[in-house]
Amino acid sequence: MKIGHRIKESRELKGFSQSELALRVGVSQPTISDWENGKTEPTVGNMCILAVELDVCFEWIATGRGQRDYRPGIQEPRQEYRIKTELPADEQRLQAIYRKLSPARRGALLEFLKRWG
Repeated sequence: MKIGHRIKESRELKGFSQSELALRVGVSQPTISDWENGKTEPTVGNMCILAVELDVCFEWIATGRGQRDYRPGIQEPRQEYRIKTELPADEQRLQAIYRKLSPARRGALLEFLKRWG
């Protein structure tokens, strides 16, 4: 099973829409769709967040090996690893714009912001 299938299966078992999972992970809904359809793959950092939000083991979400479900008591508590992803509306808009930029434009924007910050 490919990573996209593991993400989709886990998301559906949790009862999350793509939009809800996107908000929890801090990405856009089309990004979740791209992951599930195999167009792109999440970064290691995003896989960590996915594992926490979907209550699955990192090894399983990343590789398909090992146990699927996270079992409290067997592994370390995970609540401390949860990341607050609810941003104010203006920050969400900035994030959405930033994600659409090419790597070169992202770099230029960051340099501009460093000068003003």
